[in-house]
Amino acid sequence: MPRTGNDFGIWAIRVHDWLIDQFAIQGRLMIYAMTTRSYVDGAFTRKPGVTRYLKVEKIGAGYAVQILPLDTWLAEVLAVAGGHGVLLHVHGFNLEQHETLTRHELIAAGLAQHGFGGVVVSFDWPTNGALFDYRQDRADAHTVAPQLVLDGIAVLRMAAPGISLDIMAHSMGSLVTRHAFHRVVELGKAGAVDISVGQVLLVAADIAAKSMKIGAKKSAALYAHADRITNYYSRADEVLSLSQWYRLFQAQRLGFEGMPDSVPPGHADVYVQHYYNAHKHDWPNTPSISHNWHFLDDQFYRDAALVLAGHPAATMPTRAPTNEGNQALIG
Repeated sequence: MPRTGNDFGIWAIRVHDWLIDQFAIQGRLMIYAMTTRSYVDGAFTRKPGVTRYLKVEKIGAGYAVQILPLDTWLAEVLAVAGGHGVLLHVHGFNLEQHETLTRHELIAAGLAQHGFGGVVVSFDWPTNGALFDYRQDRADAHTVAPQLVLDGIAVLRMAAPGISLDIMAHSMGSLVTRHAFHRVVELGKAGAVDISVGQVLLVAADIAAKSMKIGAKKSAALYAHADRITNYYSRADEVLSLSQWYRLFQAQRLGFEGMPDSVPPGHADVYVQHYYNAHKHDWPNTPSISHNWHFLDDQFYRDAALVLAGHPAATMPTRAPTNEGNQALIG
């Protein structure tokens, strides 16, 4: 699966000026994140570790990372949210830590332009940043996934029980998200804390479509604790096509095929292939653009902001009905 680093360098330029205008306070741009990378000799590694809470300052083209005590981190995150909610961003396979931060900037900027007033918090899990480490990244995703729920969602819920708490997961980040809820319930830890979330946006999800059907053990906990799951899918996604080939086409990917026929009511499937084909010349022609274009696109952010605001799927101004009974992104 293609590297994404070059894509991010181009993408960051397109939002840099807007970010500085909208998010800088006295010349300082702050990013809040949680990381499950181990920390050795003053540096984060590509191996799983305990959860640490980060405050990241954007300085020019680089980042200065500070590890905060949990209480301090929570107070700052909730102050920035200002009662408008927290969106947990869960990145996918093959991203270095600095690329995750750049993606974070794009999401925060794109959503803010369409009225999202909350704070984006990235869940940084350890990927190796290499094409041929897909199997190892999947193993690490399973290892650290429960920390998303126990050290992220549950902690935020305890600190601010009434706050809006949502998730945007991309690619293998959807595996992290689904497995996080499944594993916490499986371990019997879900009853002791509130792990409910509102909106869950799965973007180019690299998980098996069949795992999301009614009665599937792996997705039952996610369905039980989320108000609505919105799945953005495209059969033009070349990265997910490779992922299906890797599995000898025995497990069609959710972000490629869409939701299975039997899913609990109230969840939304959004077909984005036609939109991508109509607009793909608007974005840099990079190897992974069919998998990552969403984070460069204003209409995607408009749709996502409406989802986060709880807008009913049936009346989305950004969508039209399809002949498959779901909706398609338009614009």
